[in-house]
Amino acid sequence: MSPEKISLCAAAGVAELVVYKKLRIAVISTGDELQNLGEELTFGQIYESNSYGLKSLIEIYGHEATRIPYVIDDIEVLRDSLNRAAAEFDCIITSGGVSMGERDFVRILMEQEGDIKFWRVKMRPGSPPIFGFWNDTPIFGLPGNPVSSHVVFRAIVGKWLTSLTDSLDYNSKYVNAVIAEDIKTQPDFTTYRRVELFEEGGVTYARLQGHQGSGNIAGIALSDGLTVLLPEQNGRKGEVCRILLL
Repeated sequence: MSPEKISLCAAAGVAELVVYKKLRIAVISTGDELQNLGEELTFGQIYESNSYGLKSLIEIYGHEATRIPYVIDDIEVLRDSLNRAAAEFDCIITSGGVSMGERDFVRILMEQEGDIKFWRVKMRPGSPPIFGFWNDTPIFGLPGNPVSSHVVFRAIVGKWLTSLTDSLDYNSKYVNAVIAEDIKTQPDFTTYRRVELFEEGGVTYARLQGHQGSGNIAGIALSDGLTVLLPEQNGRKGEVCRILLL
């Protein structure tokens, strides 16, 4: 509630409002390749960036987010981090470790000791997210690729957060646009591609914004939105597509 909205309610004679407590959400990145900002990178390392973006997204939805120090690919260290987060926070969001690999320890721990409600979603990018409970605490395991984690949050996690308060999702705004060039899709999958929007003759068009690799976070930073191409759509030039604005 902003000061303006509180004043409006008072002016209308509304003495009491139904409000919801903000969730306290832990954000944990995983991976041996990660390095803290400000530290020198060695061969094969990347800066840990996912937790910063996810924290900002959580705060957009009105909840409190805390970045937990990233966890290396060690199942015991990860278990300890999840146990401590579950004891302190209302929800956990991780990035990395949810695919099919032998060292994808978030998935492995959830299979062995957690309570999985779903794993894998027919969407591109971002197909391997996992959701369930760890020590009775809700946990979302997002992919480690920066674009994939962002897209999964926008498409799934944000809607879940909104559903908890029975409110409208004011953070997801859509427009319709005509596809200006063919966009690669996959049968039976919903396709989220980064696009830039432009207008010609009063019509809004969408064209791909740069390289579409799931590690290219610059592409999503420079995009106007994401296509929401449903499984029955083929992504051909001239097709009308729903765009999730960024």
